[in-house]
Amino acid sequence: MREARSWIFLGIGVLLAVVTGMALYGLSQQVAQPQLAAGSSTIEVLVAKVDLPQRTVITADALNRKSYPADLVPVGAISSELDAIGLTTIAPIARGQAIVSGQLAAAEGNKGASVTIQKGLVLVSFPTTDPLTIGGLVNIGDRVDILASVAVGATDGPRTSQTTIQNLEVVDIVAPTKEQPQRATALVFAVDHQVALVLKYLRDSQASVDLAIRSRSETELARTTGVDLGFLVQTYGFRR
Repeated sequence: MREARSWIFLGIGVLLAVVTGMALYGLSQQVAQPQLAAGSSTIEVLVAKVDLPQRTVITADALNRKSYPADLVPVGAISSELDAIGLTTIAPIARGQAIVSGQLAAAEGNKGASVTIQKGLVLVSFPTTDPLTIGGLVNIGDRVDILASVAVGATDGPRTSQTTIQNLEVVDIVAPTKEQPQRATALVFAVDHQVALVLKYLRDSQASVDLAIRSRSETELARTTGVDLGFLVQTYGFRR
């Protein structure tokens, strides 16, 4: 009698386990179906297979494909190799980043710096020993103001300090390398022809130059008053 009762309880347990398993399977299918439907609308776009520096000509082996949900595809993303191969990057593209049309320019396979320069501008290098630059605080993409102290009158006469050219974007930095440890540090700017001459004069006249790094949110030009000894005496009460 006891043995029969044990078999009955065992059978009921197995039956309950089967029913519970089927219910859980059905529930999992109901949960999975909406997820599958939500992810089924995807678009394949081109991504960078390796880091692509500025002024790099796109080749087939530099490209990969990646699927994005349709509502997350970056604006301007390129999906066809024909729309990318042979074009030149006008900005760095990180490995795995989607390639968008605004990052590329038709340069007929050229790699020169002139590919990325806007018409009317020129690239200039500005050698500097400014402490911010030497200390590594100035980076590509930063915007800086040029603070210059220039002798007024005689070469060895009193100097006046003034904010000169403002809001210059650092497009590249030339720095010493392991192969060229003696190479001077210089900032590279894209400027119009007149500003290029001002930068050259400041360099050639051996003006004392420092840089001020701007906030990324500040784009307007600042109005400053030139500072000389007279300004310090009048403003801060220095005695002659």
